[in-house]
Amino acid sequence: MTQLNLFTPAGVLAKAAPLRLAAKRLKAMGFDVSIDESALARRQRFAGDDETRLAAIHRVAKQSPSIALATRGGYGMSRLLDRIDWKLMARSVEKGTRWVGYSDMTGLQMGLLAHAKASSWAGPLAIDDFGREQLDEVTPACFAE
Repeated sequence: MTQLNLFTPAGVLAKAAPLRLAAKRLKAMGFDVSIDESALARRQRFAGDDETRLAAIHRVAKQSPSIALATRGGYGMSRLLDRIDWKLMARSVEKGTRWVGYSDMTGLQMGLLAHAKASSWAGPLAIDDFGREQLDEVTPACFAE
């Protein structure tokens, strides 16, 4: 089973229910889903303070899941870029981690490319694409592919 970790690197999740729904749908697709311990953290408009979000990124990188899927975008990643351990991130990619998302994840993805020559995946976000009330008919199949 493919290990998929959900983490929140930028904007706060307003409610837990969409995260639970996304996890349920991803599990139904055959993924072994885990949710990072700080995914629901809150500090102003962020998913926890900068230290909390940075620790989440590094924690996921150390775990090296098959897929590291951001829960949502939103402002905040630019505040972390100069403190990310790019060697750790590169090691996670070497072990097979595919960092997936869009919006604020683009900053992390460009950092991976610039600092580690590592690829990442522009793809869905857990909340926006798997946690909404109505799931579109294209996203799950494309993501699984």
